[in-house]
Amino acid sequence: MPRSEQNMIRLLAWNALAGAVLGILFAAFLVYWDVAGLGSLLAKSDRPLPALFLLFGGFAITFGSAVCGTAIMGLRDDRDDGPGGGHRELIPIPIRVRRK
Repeated sequence: MPRSEQNMIRLLAWNALAGAVLGILFAAFLVYWDVAGLGSLLAKSDRPLPALFLLFGGFAITFGSAVCGTAIMGLRDDRDDGPGGGHRELIPIPIRVRRK
């Protein structure tokens, strides 16, 4: 595997892990501070583990994906010619016209 691919996989793995940890912490704060009665609802439940798994898993996946996407979009490319990307000069595009 080329070195650049290893670096990209490492970048994605660390950012996914960091985002998942942030998501789990955020979900834990929601449960702890009983936002919208979420903590008390889980405390009264007869089977809180599936609900906790879905809550924490959903936040981990969402935050992990968001942090990975932000990391990818923040990468610089040597081919970029400035903020916003794209070409600064007009490029003529040949178009074939059919006449009846």
